This record gives sequence, C-alpha cells and structure tokens, in this order.
Amino acid sequence: MRALALTAFGGPEHLELVDLPAPEPAPDEVLIRVRTVGANRMDVDVMLHRGIGGRVSLPQILGLDPAGEVERVGAEVRDLAPGDRVVVKPSIACGTCRFCLSGDDDACAHLVNIGVDRPGGFAELITVPRSNVARLPDGLDFVGGTALAHAAPVALLMLRERARLRPGEVVLVSGAGGSIGSAAVQVARLLGARVIALAGSPATVEWARSLDVEAVIDYASEPAFSGHVRELAGPDGVAIYVESVGNPAVWQEALRALGRRARAVACGSHAAPSVPLDLNWLYRNRISLIGSSGSSLASFADAFELVGRGAVRPNVHAVLPLERAADAYRLLLERQNRGKVVLQVS
Repeated sequence: MRALALTAFGGPEHLELVDLPAPEPAPDEVLIRVRTVGANRMDVDVMLHRGIGGRVSLPQILGLDPAGEVERVGAEVRDLAPGDRVVVKPSIACGTCRFCLSGDDDACAHLVNIGVDRPGGFAELITVPRSNVARLPDGLDFVGGTALAHAAPVALLMLRERARLRPGEVVLVSGAGGSIGSAAVQVARLLGARVIALAGSPATVEWARSLDVEAVIDYASEPAFSGHVRELAGPDGVAIYVESVGNPAVWQEALRALGRRARAVACGSHAAPSVPLDLNWLYRNRISLIGSSGSSLASFADAFELVGRGAVRPNVHAVLPLERAADAYRLLLERQNRGKVVLQVS
C-alpha cells in the first residue's frame, strides 16, 4: 500500500511517500480503506518529538482521524461488512482499568493513540479495533467525517461531562473558528447555553456568526474584551470558559469575564503550554479549572448521533491531496486555517 511516513524528526519536510505491506486485521479489528484524514497539531508534536510525540519511533505513519470504507473485518467482528462507510475514534482505551470500567475511558491509564503509538491514517489502509469504529451518518461525506471525528466528541465530553453545562448558562468559547472551537459552540447551543464566541480575524468572526451565537468578539482588534463580555453575559458573568488553543493573552482576559463558581475547561495548549494564573482570584471566586482531553466511547457515539441529525456540522478550511501534506501543516503552523485541513488519501 501507499503511505506517507515521517522518516526524521523536525517538520513536515520529513514526510515521505513509501510503499509498505498492507496490514492484516486482528480478530477484533477492522481493516479500513482510508479516504480522508486530518492534519492535526498532535502530528506536529510527533514531528517535533515533544509531548506525547516524544515516545514515537521512526518511521511513523501519522494521521489520527481517518474516515473510509471497510475493506475487511476480523473473525470476531459481526456487525460491519466490506463497503460500510466508517470513521475512526483516535484514542484506544484498554477497557480494563478503573477508568474504563467506570465509563470514563477518556482517562484510561493505558491509552493508545492512533498515529502516535500505532500506525495512523496517512496510508491507503489502516487497522483499528472494532470498538473505535463508528458508521458515518447518511448524508455526511468522508471529509465531514474526518473533520468531526475528533472535534465533536471532544466538545461534547468537555461541556457535558467535564464542565457539566446547565441550560441557560453563559459559555465563552475561544478559537471559535477552529474545528474544536466551532464544535464547542454548536454543542453548547444544543445543551441550552447562551454562547459568546472569541475569534481572531474578521473572516473567523463571520464564520462564528453563522453558528447562531449571541455575540462574536474579535480579540485581535479588541484585546481588552473582558468588560465587553461581562456586559453581554449579565450580572452573573460567564459560567464556563472553553479554551482549546492556549493563547496566554486571551486566557488572561477571558478569566476576567468569569463569574463566581465558574468553570474554565481546557483541551488544548498549542499556542503555549503555560498561562498566567492569579491564585488569590482563583480561590476567592471559587473557580474550577478543568482539564479535558480526547473523548470517551459514549461521547464519540453520542456526538455522531447529533451529527446524523444535522445538529453539528463540520468546519472545513481546505481539502488537499495526501501528497500536499506539507502544505497542510504550513497552514496550521502559520495559523492561516479556519477549521479543519483535510487530506484526501484515496
């Protein structure tokens, strides 16, 4: 099979097209012919050999969120057949640790990440456990499936389970033009929240307005936006702040808009891993800081049920052929994208 492999650490210039033997599915696995896969910032961590990417051995096939068609199934798989259109959940839980047994498999003590700990979707074929495969809803193409495979379940877990959003609360979402940010806006609205979105350019502001938010603030032109947000939120302030980027200046200003007993939930730190925090403010206002990463099997299934109803839609910036993966990562690294950059594999 044809694959795009990372052959050296440093950057997308080290991605090379190679021919590899086709993988064989284990009894509980599915062999998928990949049609699309996303360019993700976790791939950049692998390229730079940092974070969870620091445990990768080369060569490695990246790509955490493939969508495609079932090619073949293992002997124990009974409910999928060749030709079925499917999408893949990026992280594989062990199913036996205390977190998995309690339904909190997003916090599995032995998580295996596709594209990091095992080959990813930058290849014509990939094998994954049946538990990590969902059918694509009718009407959703492979591009949309890839765009939502990571974003929609992450947003749902973050707001429903981790932050425990209640109807009527005010939610402030940063990075609203990104794939996770735009999914968080839509999920928050579905759960009954009032949503204020933050975006960093006029084009992104226009996109966010199309999501039926109460207001959109361009933090690039209005960096001291906390007062404006408080005026919009009302006397109780913002109840939940969703942080998916890690911009220290946006983080600091957004926290000033939070009300007492608010929750700040973070699922990303690609702009910067460290942000300022005033501990006096934290405990005097009884603020909760919550980390959220990935999705559970339940949030993955529930998110695609929402997608199937048309309640959550993908945000796609561009679709490029696999051979242009380096261009896709330049879009990410230069922050030119608004939404997901998707690669067409076959």
